[in-house]
Amino acid sequence: MRPACLPRLSLIALPLLAFPAFAETPLEAALAAPTEGPTYRFDLKIEDNDLKAEAQVDPSRPEGEHLTLISPAADTLEGKAAERYAELKENTSGDKIWCNNFNQNIPADAKMISESGDAAVYSFTPLPGEDKETAKVYKHLTGRVTVSKEKPAILAFEMFAEKPFKPAMVARIDSFSMTANCGRAPDGRTYVQDLALDVSGNAMMQAFSQSERREVTNLVALPGTSADTALGQR
Repeated sequence: MRPACLPRLSLIALPLLAFPAFAETPLEAALAAPTEGPTYRFDLKIEDNDLKAEAQVDPSRPEGEHLTLISPAADTLEGKAAERYAELKENTSGDKIWCNNFNQNIPADAKMISESGDAAVYSFTPLPGEDKETAKVYKHLTGRVTVSKEKPAILAFEMFAEKPFKPAMVARIDSFSMTANCGRAPDGRTYVQDLALDVSGNAMMQAFSQSERREVTNLVALPGTSADTALGQR
């Protein structure tokens, strides 16, 4: 014989099953946005303490040759400018322009601080990854990310220090600001369209100031890479 309580429990359970699942937040939707798509060639402008240059980045070229200097001519560079160019040429791969690379720096407890019809802004302490030296800096920073609500993706990412801090006994950071604004690639993903980094402080009793600006333009999908639109696919 079926216990008399079972039909009553079933009647109670049915309305519960009808409730929808918890809605995905704008941040969750942005972090879950597609990461796959075509590989792009693009133009890069860079200006820092040692080098001001225009280059083209082509991931299809051999490793160590992805970056080609357009202006000034590479053979005219001297001193720190030549060293900086060599460093960029060796380390530029062309696959680090995507704003979804910031996903790893955003913790699950990020708090929404503002919202409009199109976008939402979240604040958090950025995650540093496994690098211990990076962790000494990041724990003093505030991170903010702006995400699209209509077409889930990261639209902007920034980290800044609200006050001076000491990441080590012999170092002091007086100011730290990093801002990245994202543009839409033809396939719908967002990439770092422009980036600004400014850091100043004192290390080993020596003042320092670092400034860098980057701008990425003219994305062109490379032949033989996927041309399918990633936007809206999960």
